[in-house]
Amino acid sequence: MSMQALRRLSGLASIGLVLCVGGSAAWSAEPGIAPDKIKIGMFGPLTGPVSLWGYPINNGAIAVYNHVNATGGIYGRKIEVVDEDDACDPAKAVAAVKKLIVREDVFAIHGGTCSATVMAAKDDIIEAKMPYVVMAATLDKISSPVNKYIYTTTMPGSGDGSVMARFVASMPQVKTIAIVKHSDEWADTKADAFSAALDKKIKVVATEQIDRKVTDAVSQAVRIKQLNPDVVIAFTYPAETAVLLRDARKYGLTVPFVATTSVMDLADLSQRAGGVDVVKQVYAASFLASPPGSSASAKWDEIYKASFPNDKLQTLSFFGMSGALLVVDALRRAGPDLTREKFIQALETTKDLDAGPAYCKISITPENHQGCTQGTVWSFVDGKVVPVGATWIEPKQ
Repeated sequence: MSMQALRRLSGLASIGLVLCVGGSAAWSAEPGIAPDKIKIGMFGPLTGPVSLWGYPINNGAIAVYNHVNATGGIYGRKIEVVDEDDACDPAKAVAAVKKLIVREDVFAIHGGTCSATVMAAKDDIIEAKMPYVVMAATLDKISSPVNKYIYTTTMPGSGDGSVMARFVASMPQVKTIAIVKHSDEWADTKADAFSAALDKKIKVVATEQIDRKVTDAVSQAVRIKQLNPDVVIAFTYPAETAVLLRDARKYGLTVPFVATTSVMDLADLSQRAGGVDVVKQVYAASFLASPPGSSASAKWDEIYKASFPNDKLQTLSFFGMSGALLVVDALRRAGPDLTREKFIQALETTKDLDAGPAYCKISITPENHQGCTQGTVWSFVDGKVVPVGATWIEPKQ
């Protein structure tokens, strides 16, 4: 072979090496991105007592991502979910998030059911400049004040309280109410927003505290019964709400109850409390439009069951879906040359996005990263859980 030919081969080889190295650098420059996949980190309570919530919530988001993958992915890339357990424990959440950032090298994170765990991991997420969409945690200060990297589509606690106040104000002939609440930040956020939005003509005659994990609420029920309010407001978790309702009905406190989104799964609440009769005239705020099994939720029922056919379909199955839809929409609008910066720009310009099973339309701006702040109210009507609307509708007898 001539010297000229050798020089040509050497030049071609050098060009090939440069292209290979350049191409590899292009793919490796942005964490979690490859020609065929996008790695999304996820964390939630997959062990411990709260895993009863963690699995269906995470699985709802995974079902959306699986559906997107089955229909072509994002510009040919499939979403790969890396799911880590936080056991609803702040220390474990920090470890899970660090693993997703450092070891798994994910592109973005979509996760977090317990507000305390999200708050514990928040600083590490921001320090890593990691785009993060909250899964189901509701504490307002997770996403407010605004931080460039933190977004949510879950109605915050203040929105929950406002929805409840609007509904109570629309109920006929309500002049007095009694409040029952936990003594923690979760309940305080909701209760403060409720009080701020409550019609000033309605008088609060009592505020009763109830501890977590109680098995008896007789004293609260009896004291409220003596005051004879028109409505009872409950800022309590499902187990404690069930105890309160059971004892309230037992001691003749039959007035309507209006409760937070924590008990929007009224079918579950009825089982905990002792039957449908106990939860008659119970109204729960909801950030979902319709309960599972309804005609309005059929599309989302099918998407969930396609990935998890053996799971029980419940309201929790829908909690993570709106966040997943936001992630997918932003990935698509960011374009095929995907970077975190383009993804963040897409998140911050989301407008009136269909939130799937959620009640809201998702809108995000650089000044407001709480994408959903509206909700409705559910109740039992004719033995079925139905959306009754954001304001009062006289229930069927």
